[in-house]
Amino acid sequence: MKKSATNLRPSVASVEAVAFDGYGTLFDFTELNFIVTFAEICDHQGLQADAAEVWRRFLRAAYLLRAENHHRPIFKYYGQAWTDQFQRVFRQLRLAGDPSAAALYLKEKVAAAPAFEEAYPVIDALRPHYRLAVLSNSDNDFLMACLERNGLRFDTVVTSEQAHAIKPDPAIFLELAHRLDLPPERILYAGDNPVADVLGARRAGLKVAWINRSGRRRPRRVPPPDLRLRSLRELLPFLEK
Repeated sequence: MKKSATNLRPSVASVEAVAFDGYGTLFDFTELNFIVTFAEICDHQGLQADAAEVWRRFLRAAYLLRAENHHRPIFKYYGQAWTDQFQRVFRQLRLAGDPSAAALYLKEKVAAAPAFEEAYPVIDALRPHYRLAVLSNSDNDFLMACLERNGLRFDTVVTSEQAHAIKPDPAIFLELAHRLDLPPERILYAGDNPVADVLGARRAGLKVAWINRSGRRRPRRVPPPDLRLRSLRELLPFLEK
């Protein structure tokens, strides 16, 4: 039986808009996909390297070069940021790789990522009752291409390129609220990353649904989400009217 608005969990009963993270939430492109992509890059460029190690160092480079997962990480276009990260990793591993070509290949792969099948019925069920949005750490080109390829349509799309801020910086979430013309507390944000999505949205005053597909433990510095779910489908009992 569907829950009426009066039976919704109090923390989400006042929600007027639902916003989704992109990769790992709407689009099936997660850590394993990155590692596979890095293996392809090494193969194409003739580099003898362990793809999982390249991925580990790539993440570390992001933390060092952009202060990712800090309160206010440094904004860069992903095309440039990924080039800088590959350059650092190739130098560390003494690989004669082409950082720009590697970054371009990665952008092409994320642009072609498939949507999770569950995304379509969830969006269709929510559309009559809520304004729907996407907020993603991404450049316009590859996110828009991915949305188009998957036939996904939203009322509002906010990228880090547009906001000149990346999650978990509250500024990108406040840009979403501005674009929706809603107070932050009237927006529910659904994302898979506990720091970028849960902590970032919480700091900006949004309601949060953590889509924790793999059953990860919540980091200590991350506050509890309003909803902790294993899939997008589990949103519906709390939001269907």
